[in-house]
Amino acid sequence: MDARLVLARIAALRPAGRSFVLVGIGGHGAAGKSTLARQIHAAQVVGTDEFWDGTDFELSRLRAEVFEPLLNGDEATYHAFSWELQAPLPEPCHVSPEGVIVIEGVCALHRLFREAYDLKVWVEAPRELRLARGLARDGEGARRIWEETWMPNEDRYVERD
Repeated sequence: MDARLVLARIAALRPAGRSFVLVGIGGHGAAGKSTLARQIHAAQVVGTDEFWDGTDFELSRLRAEVFEPLLNGDEATYHAFSWELQAPLPEPCHVSPEGVIVIEGVCALHRLFREAYDLKVWVEAPRELRLARGLARDGEGARRIWEETWMPNEDRYVERD
């Protein structure tokens, strides 16, 4: 993935009245969102996966704990969900209202907060590639979840939102 175009767009942004640029990176699972976010080296990155509650994404908590404080010029503090532990991490995460802040994930461009972004990026990849990447990350045992649950739910979310 070549991030140069996105990096050039970020460099050209000068949001009025605040000390940070807010970038949203959305797309289907395993499309390359996290990879792109990591290529924005100086950015503070928040993943929507950190707002999973074990059954669903807590988008209202993302809005309240990250977007609202940052948009008010305050530091954001939240407890990220650990997929390895299947529980929130005990230590809070902090995001300072400065520099480049990236929110990335399947739900990153949700209508609850998409207007807050200075730049919105949609990462696209073919379904077969996304499935292969997801299985490489999660293991072949996750194929049924990817094919029967995750990917159909994403398709419905993208179509609806």
